[in-house]
Amino acid sequence: MKASPKSNMWQAVDDYLDSIGHRLDKDFDIRKLSGGSANLNYLISMDGQKAVLRRPPDGPLPPGANDVAREYKVLSRLGDAYPPAPSGLVFCDDDSVIGVPFCISQFREGICIGRHLPEALARRPQIGHALSDLLVDALAPLHRVDVDAVGLAGLGNAEGFLERQIAGWYKRGQRVLSEPQQQLLAWVRDWLSAHLPERRPASLVHNDFKLDNMLIDPLTLRVNGVVDWDMCTIGDPLFELAILLSYWGGENDTPLYSAQCRMPCEADGWWPRQQVIKRYLDLMELSVTEQDLCFYWWLAQYRSVVVYAQLNIQFQRTGERPSASTLTEFDSIDELVGQMLLEMTENIDRVPDQLKLVA
Repeated sequence: MKASPKSNMWQAVDDYLDSIGHRLDKDFDIRKLSGGSANLNYLISMDGQKAVLRRPPDGPLPPGANDVAREYKVLSRLGDAYPPAPSGLVFCDDDSVIGVPFCISQFREGICIGRHLPEALARRPQIGHALSDLLVDALAPLHRVDVDAVGLAGLGNAEGFLERQIAGWYKRGQRVLSEPQQQLLAWVRDWLSAHLPERRPASLVHNDFKLDNMLIDPLTLRVNGVVDWDMCTIGDPLFELAILLSYWGGENDTPLYSAQCRMPCEADGWWPRQQVIKRYLDLMELSVTEQDLCFYWWLAQYRSVVVYAQLNIQFQRTGERPSASTLTEFDSIDELVGQMLLEMTENIDRVPDQLKLVA
């Protein structure tokens, strides 16, 4: 679509940018970018350079979600401390412009990789090994960023982070789960509260770090960008690692964990989760017990239960259909949520095989 004066949204964006000394290049063929499960992304040209305009969708949003103000704050300050993060360029908090706040950030070239490899990569030997290595090697430097040095110490409070995750996800779950499901979630909440790890590291956390939030050069496999920073905060990096592991997938996964896989785990050389854990801990110079890993794993599953239940409500409201990879052997997201809750309540005291540390 062309950004002509007849396009109300883009004319409003152009007028706003003009008022702050920027220019929307109206001859550029603006297009909506694929990817992202909530925020809307548009490729634009501003001041003669490609950029990305990101805005929330219309309608009610889950509390704390789609926070483009937070995203802009992070991207405008990370700078050289974490090169994969695109630079934040513009933020507009005036809802009268297009009806919602929006931010504009630097455009980065690259492909996003989801559940299956693109054809260009599928036959490359040891591509799974290369992508696994790339993921962990991109995560650890983020967790080593000095938040004081980049002016992001005020982004969140590490003190009580895990307690807030436990309480917050339960509160969100009450809005989207049935009463029997809420009772099971409350049982898991109480177990998590009673098994908090004594040692809790703190760092900047992205909160949705996985391959489809990365822009990768398909020839060199270099990470050109990491995107979707609207949930970034100061928190526990081991919780972020556990969230990544929940997306990871593996050849011996049960249908319950296969349904949560968001990455190409059948790729040649794809790492088992134990190898991910070992590599990450080595890079971070951290040590962790299997019992603490167990806590983080179940906390990530507890979060995922609520995320899937929120998605289920969204699909019911909009009439969208979940992707086949979300359900695999389940008839509905609600069935998946129910099985996840049963898995937690039945096995929460056991260290999952996929987390057992390699000697």
